[in-house]
Amino acid sequence: MKFAIKYLLNAGKFYFLFSVIFLFNFSNSFCQLETNLDVFYSLTDSLVDKINTEIPADEKKILLTLNLGRSYSLFSNNIKERFIKDGKEILNQPPDEFNIPTVDIVMEGAGVEYGEMFRDGFFGAHYVQRFSTIFGNYLQSFSTEGKQDFEITFLDTVKVEDVSSLESPSYPFTQATLPPEPFLSGVAEPIIAIGTAALVIVLFFTIRSE
Repeated sequence: MKFAIKYLLNAGKFYFLFSVIFLFNFSNSFCQLETNLDVFYSLTDSLVDKINTEIPADEKKILLTLNLGRSYSLFSNNIKERFIKDGKEILNQPPDEFNIPTVDIVMEGAGVEYGEMFRDGFFGAHYVQRFSTIFGNYLQSFSTEGKQDFEITFLDTVKVEDVSSLESPSYPFTQATLPPEPFLSGVAEPIIAIGTAALVIVLFFTIRSE
């Protein structure tokens, strides 16, 4: 994936890599289809859960700073909500108390890509694998490792005819170019169809002649 490759090749950011790949079989993917934007919300949930595992359980308050930029500002409320669901109270300004955890999240990129197109059987629908990725870095005060880079990826399979409804035109990072249909897929089907029809006709006249 171009997002992940570009990120990983930057050696200066290789302090920490957090990668979670969710693999679903075809039946689960088809039954529980999420929009691309929904998938990205799930990825930010995974990021928050990861950060919370590094903060002592008895620390219930945090000072949260989000550097998401214009492109990813829509994740702000979702990130805050996830912290709250995980039992954290988000403070807007430093209190008089000491050792309140500070969490600073920077979102550097997000994007979706589609893998090679394939068919579900000779005459089945076209499908593609969907790769959704977010990456960036975060810093939280209880960590001794300093800034930590993250990359979180989701992989599933979607039907090509559903792709346009899964993307959000208002958010370019939810869109990607579909790969071309495999050459053999487009050529083989008419040949198979013609061959099947010819076989039926031959069998018909053979049976009549007998």
